[in-house]
Amino acid sequence: MHHNHGISQEIRASNRAFNLSWISSQGLIDAEEVSRQQVDVDDFSKSDASPFEVVWLRNIDRLCALLPDYFDYRKYTLLDVGCGSGISTLYFFMNYDFGCVKGFDFSARLIELAINNREHLRSRGSNVDRLYFEVSDARSHKLTPADPLVLFMFNPFGWETMEVFIGSNIDALCSTQSLLLYAN
Repeated sequence: MHHNHGISQEIRASNRAFNLSWISSQGLIDAEEVSRQQVDVDDFSKSDASPFEVVWLRNIDRLCALLPDYFDYRKYTLLDVGCGSGISTLYFFMNYDFGCVKGFDFSARLIELAINNREHLRSRGSNVDRLYFEVSDARSHKLTPADPLVLFMFNPFGWETMEVFIGSNIDALCSTQSLLLYAN
C-alpha cells in the first residue's frame, strides 16, 4: 500500500504531467482551471468533504489492474462518488468498457463542468449515451442498482460521511455483490 505523503516529487510531477496531458488530449476543461474557480464553498463548510482535486489518473489504472483477468466490466455500472468535474469518470468511460458510467457530486458547479466535458466529447463524435452526471449529496444518496456497481471514490469525504453513505447503501451493495475502488 502506498500513501501519497511518502511519494517523491518526481513521481508527483510525472502523475501531474500524465493528468494534464490526458485532459488536454481530450480537449476537456483543465483541472487547474477548475481548481481556481469558486466551487460551492458554503457546501464544504457544512460537511467533511475533501477539497476538490483530480485523482491521479494512473491510480485508476492501478486499481483496475487489481481486478481479476476474468472480470467483465460490461456487467457493472461504474459509479464515481464525489466525481467533481467528471475527469475521473470520463477517464473510466474512455478506457474501460463498463455497461454504464455515472458520477455524482454535491457541487452543482462541478457537475455543470462535468456535463460540459461530456458534451464536449459528444461534439467530437463520442457516443456518450452510457455516461451520466448528477448533483447529489453522499449523505443522502440512496443506491438502487439493478446491476452490480463498481464504486470509485477518490478521497471524496471524511469518515463521517463515508459511514453514512456506506451504511445507508450496504444492503444494495451486498445484494448486487458490488465492488469498491478507493484511492486516497
